[in-house]
Amino acid sequence: MDDNGALLYHARQGITLGKLEAHGITASQSQLALLQAYGLVTLDGDRVTTAFPVVGPEVLDALRPRIRQLAADLVPQISSAVDAISAELRRRGHAGHDYTVVFGHAVDGVLWDRLRAHGLAPTTELSIERPYWNGAFWAIYPPITVAAGVNESSGTEATLVMVWTDTTSRALWDLARSEAGQTLTGDPTAQTEIPVLAADESDALHRHSMSIADTIARILRSDHQAQALLDAIPDANTHESTLILAHELIWEIMEALVAAGHLQPPPGMRDQDPTGQSLSEQLLLRLHPRD
Repeated sequence: MDDNGALLYHARQGITLGKLEAHGITASQSQLALLQAYGLVTLDGDRVTTAFPVVGPEVLDALRPRIRQLAADLVPQISSAVDAISAELRRRGHAGHDYTVVFGHAVDGVLWDRLRAHGLAPTTELSIERPYWNGAFWAIYPPITVAAGVNESSGTEATLVMVWTDTTSRALWDLARSEAGQTLTGDPTAQTEIPVLAADESDALHRHSMSIADTIARILRSDHQAQALLDAIPDANTHESTLILAHELIWEIMEALVAAGHLQPPPGMRDQDPTGQSLSEQLLLRLHPRD
């Protein structure tokens, strides 16, 4: 909103409102109040300071090769569970969805629940102190290139999990909001094109995903190599450094699994004009828990 991005950049070491104006940024009181309410800045008189970690190339250039090595070292510890997910998907007739399930449900899914369970990630529940949004902010530069992400669209019976890239994100959201997408989340077991997963111990896909997530969480909690990486992230508390490292690590884990031959990304992930068929391999359905 407004020039918040420029304000936060210039305020990362603290800056007076007068010096902000010299950069062409006139911060209104309502703007500052909103940024403060979200925990993005601290105010001390007329001095404003960005209140979240900002990690630039002077840190990342040295850190990323070490994160890549940690991911490579992790692959032998999770490869059997990854292979078991692939085998279970083949048994169900969904051989092309293994990358999506591993990334969308395990590595960029239940991992965050496991980190919260170990006290390594913040709760996202709203509170009197955080009434609008709860979690953590950070900024990194340069960004990860050609990385995937996960979005979700919830319906009456299931949540549609979408593993997106820059080229497929819009098409996936269009599908999720369409009548066909609403049908998928309203009656998930009536179709056969997309794997349906129950997030409990009765489902082999979930059990193996939990094994992967627990292994990664354990490494982040106790491995000396991971601890050294966490300590190298400046101006961050335990939750923030864990989230920053974990987001960097999950992309490197996926790259390492591909390099080791355990997974292949769906071909349609890089399509400039993806079709329904190529999009389907980037989808899975997670059933809502029963009461």
